[in-house]
Amino acid sequence: MPKRLNFDRLRAALDTLKLEQAKQLQADLIVLIEQLEQQGNTPQPAPKVREVVEVRQLGDRLYQLERVRCGKAGCKCQGEKGQLHGPYWYAYWRTEGKLKSRYVGKQFRAIE
Repeated sequence: MPKRLNFDRLRAALDTLKLEQAKQLQADLIVLIEQLEQQGNTPQPAPKVREVVEVRQLGDRLYQLERVRCGKAGCKCQGEKGQLHGPYWYAYWRTEGKLKSRYVGKQFRAIE
């Protein structure tokens, strides 16, 4: 969970800025505000949905048979009652603390 921003501490830190630092901060904030406004006007794609049908564990790999929503506009899978694609097998594992995944296919097979 992200840390909550403490505005009182932020305001106190602003009081310590020199003129050039304040001008640079102002320019940075203008860019940030424009980006946030642009995000608000841009429609966001529907989140991808996965429905797990079956799970298998082989060694350090987890395999899941999943039905998926592709996210393409106008596809049969769109909407709450859309028909999901698949099922397809996906492999999941961790490498250096990061979760990795790989599409396996319609038929189950272990991957290296």
